[in-house]
Amino acid sequence: MILFEIIVWVCCFYLLFPLFSGLLAVLSRKEKLRENSFSANFACIITVYKENDIAWPLVRALLKQDYPHYQVYLVADGIEEPLEKQVQDEKLTLFQPRPFLNSKVASIALVLEKMKKKHTHVVIFDPDNLVPAHFLGVINRYHAAGFQAVQGKRIAKNTNGTYAALDALGEYYYDFAVRNVPYLLGSSSTIAGSGMSLEKEIYQQNIYHEMQVLEEKGLVVAEDKSLQVELVGSGIRIGYAAAAIIFDEKITAAPQIGRQRSRWLNSYFGQIPTSFRLLLKGLVSWDWNQIYFAVMVSMPPMVILVGVSLLLALAALWVKVSYFFLLAGCLILFGLGFLTLLTLNHTPLEVIKAIPKIPLFVWGQLSGMLKIRKANKDFMATSHQEITEIEPLWEKRRNEFSHLEAWWK
Repeated sequence: MILFEIIVWVCCFYLLFPLFSGLLAVLSRKEKLRENSFSANFACIITVYKENDIAWPLVRALLKQDYPHYQVYLVADGIEEPLEKQVQDEKLTLFQPRPFLNSKVASIALVLEKMKKKHTHVVIFDPDNLVPAHFLGVINRYHAAGFQAVQGKRIAKNTNGTYAALDALGEYYYDFAVRNVPYLLGSSSTIAGSGMSLEKEIYQQNIYHEMQVLEEKGLVVAEDKSLQVELVGSGIRIGYAAAAIIFDEKITAAPQIGRQRSRWLNSYFGQIPTSFRLLLKGLVSWDWNQIYFAVMVSMPPMVILVGVSLLLALAALWVKVSYFFLLAGCLILFGLGFLTLLTLNHTPLEVIKAIPKIPLFVWGQLSGMLKIRKANKDFMATSHQEITEIEPLWEKRRNEFSHLEAWWK
C-alpha cells in the first residue's frame, strides 16, 4: 500500500510539473542578455551516415550565414563511393573516413582532431537540419553574454502527413517544456542533439570520454543526454536561444516511430542513475540549476507517465477511491497543460489538429519499448527523406516566428 501511494504521488507530481513550471516561467521576469564585444569562431560539424545527398541543403544554408566567423565540416561516413562535392567553397571542409567509423561520436572526434585550431566553439548539426541566415549570429549573442553552452530552437521541418504532424507536436511541446521553461526559470535548457553550440575545449573533453565508452562498449547511444548532465553537474548553465531556429526532419511513417523511440527510451532509462546523482549533488550544494534540471530530466516519457497514471487510477477504484479522483484531476490538468504549452510556443494549427491521432503515435512508442534491448547494440539510425532548401522553407514558415524577429537584426 505504501509503495502504491508513493508511485501515485510521484505520478501526480510529474503530471502537474509541466503546467505549473510553464506558467511560472511565463509570469517570471524575462532575462536580458548582458552582451560583451565578443565574436565566436564556430566549427559547424555535420555528420552523415550512409546517405549521399541529405546534408547538402544544410551545407548551402550554413554557407549563407550572416555571421562571418565559421567553418563548415562535413563528415560523410559509411559511403562506399567517393562523395561528389556539390559545393565548392573555402568555408567547407569534407571528410570521408576510411575505414568507416560507424559512429556519430567518432565522426565528431575526427573533426575535433583535424580541424583548424582557431575555433572557439563547436556547433553540432544532423544532416537533415536547416537553419536560416541569422542562426549563428543569434547563437553568438548568447556566448557573448557568457553562456558556455547554448541550445537553439529545434522545430519541425516537415509537418505534412499524420506521423510528421504527430512527431512535430512532440517537438513543439518539448521545445517549450524542457528547453525554454527551465531557461526562463534560471536553470538549464536540455540539449536536443543538434543545433547546440559549446566551447571547443569543453566539448573536446566530453568527446574524449565518449570515445572511451565507444572503445569499451562498441556503441554510444545518447551522447547528448550524458553531455547535458555533465555540463550542469560541472556548474555550467545551458542557455536557450529561442530565436536561433533550426529545422529538424520529422518521421513520416509508422515503422520509424519504434526505431526512434526505442533509442530515446533506452537513453532515458540509462540516464536515470546519473540524474539521481545530479539531484543529490544539487541538494547538497543547494544549486537551483542542478536541482531543477535533475528533476526535469527524470520526468518519465509522456507515454509511460500517462499510461501508468491511468492504470493506477483504475487500481485505485479497488485500493483507495480518493486516489482515483486525485489521479483523474491530475490527468485532466496535464492535458490542459499540454495544450497550454503548445499555445505558448506558437504551435501551428495544422500541428495542433493532429492531437486526436495521438493514439497512433502511442502505439508506435509501445512497439519501441519492446526494442530497447536492441538499442543497446544498434544505434538504429533514422533514415531521411525530406530534402528541401532553406529559401522556400523559410519563406513559407517565417511568419510563424515573427514574434522573434527583433533578434534577427
